[in-house]
Amino acid sequence: MDAVNTLFNNLLTIGTGVAVTVAAFFLMWGAFVYMSAAGSPHQMERGKSAMINALFGLAIVLAARTIATMIQSALGQ
Repeated sequence: MDAVNTLFNNLLTIGTGVAVTVAAFFLMWGAFVYMSAAGSPHQMERGKSAMINALFGLAIVLAARTIATMIQSALGQ
């Protein structure tokens, strides 16, 4: 059972790291699109949408990690 716990923790850590990296990339990309819009409302909305979606995705990943940790501790592992 310790091997399963270790595997679960490693996958959780790697998954969170990948998700944070992807969210940071999309946040920077959205900011770049927003700043280079040159007054175009469509481009500004596109950049703002990318940044908001990146933050929502990051929040979902962090909530999932918290829930998984709570379930793991509730099972006594």
